[in-house]
Amino acid sequence: MKNSILTLVIISSLIACNTDKNPENSIISGNIINLPEGSTIYIDYLHPEQIITKDSTTIDADGNYYFQQPIEEHGYYRLRINDQNFINLVLDKNEKPIINGDGSNIMDSYSISGSIESNRLRNFNIAYKKNALFQDSLKRYYDANRGDRSVFDQVQVASFTSSNQTNDYLIKMIKDNPASLVSMAIVQQFDPKNYGELYTAVDEALFKEMPNSIYYKKFHERVEKIINLTTGDPAPDFTLNDIAGNPISLSSLKGKVVLLDFWASWCRPCRIENPNLVKAYKKYHAKGFEVLSVSLDGMPQQQKPKEDWLNAIEKDGLIWNTHISDLKGWESEAVGIYGVESIPFTLLIDREGIILGKNLRGPQLERKLAEIF
Repeated sequence: MKNSILTLVIISSLIACNTDKNPENSIISGNIINLPEGSTIYIDYLHPEQIITKDSTTIDADGNYYFQQPIEEHGYYRLRINDQNFINLVLDKNEKPIINGDGSNIMDSYSISGSIESNRLRNFNIAYKKNALFQDSLKRYYDANRGDRSVFDQVQVASFTSSNQTNDYLIKMIKDNPASLVSMAIVQQFDPKNYGELYTAVDEALFKEMPNSIYYKKFHERVEKIINLTTGDPAPDFTLNDIAGNPISLSSLKGKVVLLDFWASWCRPCRIENPNLVKAYKKYHAKGFEVLSVSLDGMPQQQKPKEDWLNAIEKDGLIWNTHISDLKGWESEAVGIYGVESIPFTLLIDREGIILGKNLRGPQLERKLAEIF
């Protein structure tokens, strides 16, 4: 996702290192191996707009540590060895968690007791990372066997299966406890255009549970800004130039069934999906099906975005003429109108300009088009 409530700026606000080593007075304690005696570790408070260091302590000869500073409010925190080696927590005032781990890589090694929400956050991180690593391995396998069509099919099935299983797990976590800061963090990994009801459920549950929370207020502001385009709504009109510089409006395609497709040459999932679009276009174009492709090329790192865009169109065999872009990347006018936060993103629009469905891909798109035509 482009934006996140946990995208924060570190500020320098360190307090004096705690010297009280009495375990009976500790609020947060535990054991961290593979850190030299005397190493300093920190507890940071993750305010929505900054990171504030609340306490620090040192590791003793046996790897034990004790923080004495009370947890002042329910919120996001982190235990930090350094800015690259830390774990995120969700702590409440009455909790006294015990956190153990390996100081060489605490993110992948820690265990925690005494904080239910921090454990839920850990489970979320594990599931998310497991899927990300699997998707990366699929990408490497696909790159090594790019000319083999059977490999493409295998990779696509494996990718969707893993993503769907992960999504099902995370959705269950949210539904089990929507009034939770962990659920608020999880739901923001989903595209609000496809999971608007899930966003609304978390928003309403948090309002009942913690309406004055600074985290909830930021989240609620974002939910209110989401353009909740749903099936049955009219698709907002817009106009961008095609590859020759001629303006094309969505409304100019009225009378046809249109797949509005947000993509980019640099978007690998988009490129993997393109053969399915070509197949659908060839099968149904003569019956009144059109694709309006909106490219989000024009990212700062692209030296020749239009060339990248045109090369991708040719290489992927995107034979329709309705390719448009303002070559502004995520700053595209169309992104703002439709609230696009990730790509590929598609809307299927009927002959009257009404939305029929969102993010229909592969077999789902084929079934829907077969039903229409």
